[in-house]
Amino acid sequence: MEIFLSFLQIATLVGFWFLYTYVKKLPDQVHAKNLKAFEHDLNRQLEEFRNQLTTDLELMKINESQLHIHKTQEFSKLVEVLLFRLTDKDYVKKLGSDKRTQKEHNKSMLDLGTKLFFFASDDTVKKFVEWRKYSLSADSPQYNPKHAIIILAELIVLIRQDVGYSQTECTKDDFLHIMLTDWDRYETLTDN
Repeated sequence: MEIFLSFLQIATLVGFWFLYTYVKKLPDQVHAKNLKAFEHDLNRQLEEFRNQLTTDLELMKINESQLHIHKTQEFSKLVEVLLFRLTDKDYVKKLGSDKRTQKEHNKSMLDLGTKLFFFASDDTVKKFVEWRKYSLSADSPQYNPKHAIIILAELIVLIRQDVGYSQTECTKDDFLHIMLTDWDRYETLTDN
């Protein structure tokens, strides 16, 4: 019986030791279990957030490409009015004498200027305003047609940058060489 009691005491001590070590490790196990649950929940939230960001980024790319197409169309219309209509001598003559043509021109300039305000960079808008103000002073003695053409060329270069060629190395002189056959005669002269 003493052996049995000794065995029972040893078994009880071993049982208490296992129970003590189990209880001692229990907070670590609970903590590890909660940490895994937290990590899983955090990973799930991060994955949802990443998916949402990816979706938003794709939508922004789609919207930007659609906006870029629209912006390019509006810039093309502006260039058509500025370059093709205003370099057409018959149109300019009619613009100077026909009230209906003047009204249509002013309406198209207002429409295109407003759209330019929304779609173009600040530099482009300011250059357009500079060109518009200077062009409206065509009847004054200080008006210099060469200066108006130079401002227009600078505007076209800025529009080129807005369309997507932000690192362009093209200059107003490159554009003027395209538009004017004799620009090389005037290029080196000072503007003022």
